[in-house]
Amino acid sequence: MKNFVLDGRYEELLTHYNLNVEEALKKADLPEDTLKKLHPTMNEQEYYNFLEAIGSQIQDEFTPIKIATTSQIESFSPPIFAAYCSKNGHIFIKRLAKYKKLIGPLTFKVSQDENTTSITLTPSDSKYVLPKFIVLTEFAFLVGLMRQTTKTNISPKQIITTFTENNLEMTNFFDSQFKKSDKNTIVFSNKDLDLNFISYNQAMWDYFKPELTKRLSELDVDESMSSRVRSALVELLPSGEFTIDDVAEKLGYSKRTLQRKLSSEKNTFQKQLNSTREMLAINYLKNTDMTTNDIAYLLGYQELNSFLRAFTIWKGMSISEYKKQL
Repeated sequence: MKNFVLDGRYEELLTHYNLNVEEALKKADLPEDTLKKLHPTMNEQEYYNFLEAIGSQIQDEFTPIKIATTSQIESFSPPIFAAYCSKNGHIFIKRLAKYKKLIGPLTFKVSQDENTTSITLTPSDSKYVLPKFIVLTEFAFLVGLMRQTTKTNISPKQIITTFTENNLEMTNFFDSQFKKSDKNTIVFSNKDLDLNFISYNQAMWDYFKPELTKRLSELDVDESMSSRVRSALVELLPSGEFTIDDVAEKLGYSKRTLQRKLSSEKNTFQKQLNSTREMLAINYLKNTDMTTNDIAYLLGYQELNSFLRAFTIWKGMSISEYKKQL
């Protein structure tokens, strides 16, 4: 059963709302230090069990809304932030639907007619039932972020859930009544989704898109150590701290173990570093207006000439020659 990587701030966010994470982990039959690891993971069943256990602790029924609309929720993970940079609600939902599986075992099924767009939440595996806590936080996140990014009090046209929800504070937040059915669907007006986002940032999307797309393509076909090293390097390169020791620490291994795992894949750390730098360099040149100096800096080169020499080796031509071909 496939494991999903959880954001390390899960524990901080839940604890902030007085939810006992260790107790929930214990109830879900998970190690109490699960969220303290460098890269916390759970399989689909464990994920739902954990959030079901969290949901059982909630006494204030409005808590899922508070969590989903907490300050700076858009920075919770790269896929969410990339969606936050969208031009409007249509693109926002499209991006979330595409990259949702990078965050957890949940799928957005989007359908559209002339006047409305519907988003149905489904588990990755149809044998599971989504906990109420997940449904409420997902719907509240969608509504809250679209209100925040448009500065408009957007309300869903309809909310359909597999459970009954009559809490007045809840229905007031959504400004919509809940209808019980056999699915979990939220419906928005296309006119609301046409509204421009004040958070629109094409440059940031251009920065995130290649890595998110790469991670998505690797999700089911490449769980190798080489892939994990490249993903770690993407995050570490701009900081200037990207030695093999830094990467090993980020991945939770000793340097020797990391070298051994790469060697078993007939790979080396230096090869992955070069590969990651080349991939990012091409992305920056194609999709941004950054100077060569800025690109060299983001790729961790202390001297511009070192980057220029490396690029010539990668592509068999200079950067200026490469730009002319674009």
